[in-house]
Amino acid sequence: MKLFKLTKYAFYAFALLFLTAACSQEPVEIHYASDECAHCKMMITDDQFASQLVTDKGKALKFDAIECMAVYHRENEEELKGARLWVSNYNEPGTWLDAFEAQYVKSEVVKSPMGESLLALPGKEVAEEHVSERPGRLLLWDEVAQTEMKMGMGMRK
Repeated sequence: MKLFKLTKYAFYAFALLFLTAACSQEPVEIHYASDECAHCKMMITDDQFASQLVTDKGKALKFDAIECMAVYHRENEEELKGARLWVSNYNEPGTWLDAFEAQYVKSEVVKSPMGESLLALPGKEVAEEHVSERPGRLLLWDEVAQTEMKMGMGMRK
């Protein structure tokens, strides 16, 4: 009888651990040249500009550019409450930054896949260094979140 209780509790603990892991809001792997942007439907090909949104239930939505994620998040804000937003570190592609904590540059010379030229960097100092070498303007997430994309090739609207 005691073994049965121990087995039952072990099962519950394992199930709880599994459910907690299944709802992780950590960034997932993007399969470049295979995954499609959840907003504009273009193939995601550039790891310097990729972004992703992970819902509170653990579902990852992937984007080819920061501006796609910003617009998608704004258009679906109500159902995406509690989602985590991640952006690729422009200087270290494959390293994910929390979108709300990253420092952004709207570049005058670097072009992003959707043409808004938004780059994510880990902090203000790094962004200022980038702007000193390549002209651009510093932005925070609140400004990026208001991005209006120009409708062009690949846009679904």
